[in-house]
Amino acid sequence: MLVSQKLAIAAHMHVLLRRKTGRVTDTEWMAENLEYALEVVRFARAKATEDSHPDLHEWADKLERAVLDKTAAPAKPLVQSAVQAMRVRTAAVPAPAAPPSERTGSFAASIFGASSGFSDSTLDPEREARRDPNVPRYVGGIR
Repeated sequence: MLVSQKLAIAAHMHVLLRRKTGRVTDTEWMAENLEYALEVVRFARAKATEDSHPDLHEWADKLERAVLDKTAAPAKPLVQSAVQAMRVRTAAVPAPAAPPSERTGSFAASIFGASSGFSDSTLDPEREARRDPNVPRYVGGIR
């Protein structure tokens, strides 16, 4: 069983205990610590029998099965998971292409040109040639 599934069961148990008995529990500790979880299960079963709450008994059974499940993989420390993720990410990123030596217009061609997803990421040399030289570029000569 995944840690997230244990946490979800513990959270549901926490809400039931809070609503039905007024007892506040620690959800994360319940999902991680076997002794604490079994004590919460014992308390929940006692209250379920005492106050006749069948749903509390049902969720106590679910929590007990979840914490006693031996198929759960031991949790890896967060630092090791982060280092492994960074290694995978770094290996998957291709090396950047060398910058182009020729320039197009007044801008250099994009380094990521083909992989950017845009149809053209360079300055179009035809565009400036089509501009009418008689049309003033600035209003009143002010930039």
